[in-house]
Amino acid sequence: MTPDSRGAATGTQHWVAFASVLGGAIHLAVTPEHLEEWWVFGTFFIVVGCFQLAFAALVLRRPTWPVAFAGIAVNLAVVLVYVASRTTGLPIEPPEDITSHAWSHVAEGAGPADLAATGAELTVVCLLVTLLPPRLRRMTVNLVLVAGAGLWVLRLSGALG
Repeated sequence: MTPDSRGAATGTQHWVAFASVLGGAIHLAVTPEHLEEWWVFGTFFIVVGCFQLAFAALVLRRPTWPVAFAGIAVNLAVVLVYVASRTTGLPIEPPEDITSHAWSHVAEGAGPADLAATGAELTVVCLLVTLLPPRLRRMTVNLVLVAGAGLWVLRLSGALG
């Protein structure tokens, strides 16, 4: 994955950066409400948002395959956390003494900001895959497909709740 012959970022790199900034901005915008729930949740949103903003600059400036692979891995992990929070609920929860509302591995509802951030993250993943060298691209796609199939098997078998 390299800039064009003039050293300028490609259109794909610009779209990756745009989607990453969108996801990061949304995560940082909703941080305060998550900090009210529990500092761990708020910190997660701060870390993810800052990573996504920094990643946007990095992918424009230093578009190497390790950068692309890191972006794929982190964004897929964030998507998996989101899916878990909306289906089975998160495996961690605030201590009872600070819980201000009924909280018990309950799946949350999906809102427009959630869906926009997740869509941006999936866009980042798809576009980054296209920027990988052909052999690494095949391996990455196969790995993601096997992991996805494995998660479905675990979910359908009841192992994931």
